[in-house]
Amino acid sequence: MNRPIGALQVPFHTEVDGDGVTMSVCRLDQVYYAKIKLQMKNGGKAVPASILPYVIVHATTEQPGIWTVLTPSGARTGTRDDAGSVHTAIRRSGHYRIYIKEPTETFVPGDVFIIQQHALSDGNNSGRDVQPLAEFEVTESVDCSLSITVQHPNSLSRTRGNDADSIPSNKSALKFTQDHVFNTSKQALDQGGYVISSQLWADASRTYGAQHPVIQNSIYRETLAAIYSEGLTVPTGTGKSPNDRTLNFAGREIEFNNQSTTGGRSTLSFLEDNGQPDHRMTADESLRRTHPATMEFLLKMMDELDITYVRVTGAWRPHVGSTRHRYASAIDLTHVKKNVTDENNQPQLVAIHFHREDSAASYPLRDGGHESAQRTRTREFSHKVHKYIANARAQGAAGWLGGPWALTNGELGVSTPELAQEEAFKTDSTHVHHIHISTGADQP
Repeated sequence: MNRPIGALQVPFHTEVDGDGVTMSVCRLDQVYYAKIKLQMKNGGKAVPASILPYVIVHATTEQPGIWTVLTPSGARTGTRDDAGSVHTAIRRSGHYRIYIKEPTETFVPGDVFIIQQHALSDGNNSGRDVQPLAEFEVTESVDCSLSITVQHPNSLSRTRGNDADSIPSNKSALKFTQDHVFNTSKQALDQGGYVISSQLWADASRTYGAQHPVIQNSIYRETLAAIYSEGLTVPTGTGKSPNDRTLNFAGREIEFNNQSTTGGRSTLSFLEDNGQPDHRMTADESLRRTHPATMEFLLKMMDELDITYVRVTGAWRPHVGSTRHRYASAIDLTHVKKNVTDENNQPQLVAIHFHREDSAASYPLRDGGHESAQRTRTREFSHKVHKYIANARAQGAAGWLGGPWALTNGELGVSTPELAQEEAFKTDSTHVHHIHISTGADQP
């Protein structure tokens, strides 16, 4: 059993205050445990929000504006039998909040936690707080027992309910008992499921601005600033959407296809009035929800592999898929291009289309038999791109990778012999037409 040794609850004792008034004072030495199952909508169904990095913070009743970190940086929601679950110790009354742990951030239990604000396009704070996913209000009764209520502070004034634009309604209070003093998921006080709507995902996902430290300290600062100050170009011409965005820099181009912001544009902006119909998020604001380190990874890859064009069809999104895109560190690519010199010293454009069915020439490995010069150029370029990304994973700079083809470290020339058979890129029916890159080590 994992019951703490010597953790007894002394109900109360009496004290006399400075005015001579006798008071009953609760003394809680008991640690309780509670859990909640975070869920999200996918295809109209509530599914577990697994492997989501989070941080739990606490503010006491006496100092409600000072938040203290309770969890280490590696905390993630559960998988398998505990899929989506958050399990925490409750030591005293006050408010406990679950925030999405931002990529690249580290926290130490006991540190003061600063609530971040969504950034304006000029980089300044907006005065609009990034929202927690949920808040626990823990209250102390006259008999010195503790009760817990799942609620939400709702400082952005959203409606309550079950539709996509709303945030969850508050739950009824539950009381801790001696059954909840064991540090196991099975015996923690179960607060049930909690469905994070698309809107709550948006409100809880920080909008980054050009003053963010990752941008300011990057060698790609000016290029990143164009994204995070909403300085991208709206392309025109046949087949273009008003929600497409283009970034041109140093002879290179990134096309952020409108698909990359569909989910964001379906939710409300963090701004009370952003001048848009129904105050829906713009494509530019949606792109600013992707962490700058992810965009920096893309720029660095283009620079080091001399890539001249990338088409992005997936970034941060709050509405569909796993938590990998709902977190701020994932990006999807469908096409990359570069210029090379052929065997006759002539310039050739090499284009990769990451598609299992429509672009067999982009397969990065030899498939037997004779191949044309163009196929060789395409295969070699594709191999370099896949190897670069897989190397990042092996070095801890990238997490889960998916694509049209299952590829091992050995096939890509990555890592040591003992890891040669480890799969670098996984594949399934979802990733038949793009490669998925999760940057950083927060979601392995």
